[in-house]
Amino acid sequence: MKIIYLYRRNAYAAIMAAYAHLKLNAPKNLDYVRESYRKEGYFFYLGMDEDFNEVYLLYSERKGLILTNLLHGFAALYHQNIKIIDLN
Repeated sequence: MKIIYLYRRNAYAAIMAAYAHLKLNAPKNLDYVRESYRKEGYFFYLGMDEDFNEVYLLYSERKGLILTNLLHGFAALYHQNIKIIDLN
């Protein structure tokens, strides 16, 4: 399964939630990390959790509902299970 933390405004919450999910310590230079994850439309792979789920961050400036529907549609096409955690 792929777990996607989707955010628009609060990058700090998304990064901290994803790192907590992976049971990793928070990055020391959070401002640099926050700016490097602000490329719209790019999936940032953070790692794999203990259940072998892949964890990603995804930044979007637009409304998350349309993007969420697209992600579920693409996941169904490729027979993938996804869980989207929308932090907007």
